[in-house]
Amino acid sequence: MILEDHPAIAQGLATLLGSVSDIRIVGVCRDVSQALELFPRARPDVVLCDVMLGNRDAGLDLLRERGSDARFLMYSAYDFPAHHKQAVEAGAAGFISKTADPDELISAIRRVESGGTWFSPSIISSARSAKRVPTRRELQLLTLLADGESNTEIARIMSIGIKTVEGMLRRLFDRYGVENRTQLARLAREEGWLTAGVH
Repeated sequence: MILEDHPAIAQGLATLLGSVSDIRIVGVCRDVSQALELFPRARPDVVLCDVMLGNRDAGLDLLRERGSDARFLMYSAYDFPAHHKQAVEAGAAGFISKTADPDELISAIRRVESGGTWFSPSIISSARSAKRVPTRRELQLLTLLADGESNTEIARIMSIGIKTVEGMLRRLFDRYGVENRTQLARLAREEGWLTAGVH
């Protein structure tokens, strides 16, 4: 089964994989709800699952909540440590970049279907070195910070006191070894926290 929200990419994948003699496409879905509806009928052995569906990492939500024995090969155009870490922790059988060549993708699907895993050394290293993921409340603060909001505005939007905002920022500075708001916002972008769901 292919889970990909861009129709042209989904069609291209279906055409490519459908031309391989030992791979059969049992479904192409654009979102999590379609995938959950199709699982009982299609009973896929492998799900090639895009991490980012729309503007959030709903593919990781499906991986966590799957009501299926299917093995998941996560597929992404993004190279975020947070995505790698969450995919490994949630039980993905593999993780492959959208920049991979077709032969590599086919090999990954075959390996995953046969019970193996497909993680490059760089993805394993990235997952292991990924920093502690912020809480939902901290993520809200980081998103506002990255949007350029002042501490006063953050306090107003989050309905908390300015001292609470300052305290949260100090804790985040200490935890991640950064010295100021700019460094913290840069780290949040590099780690993928601003696009990754926090669980």
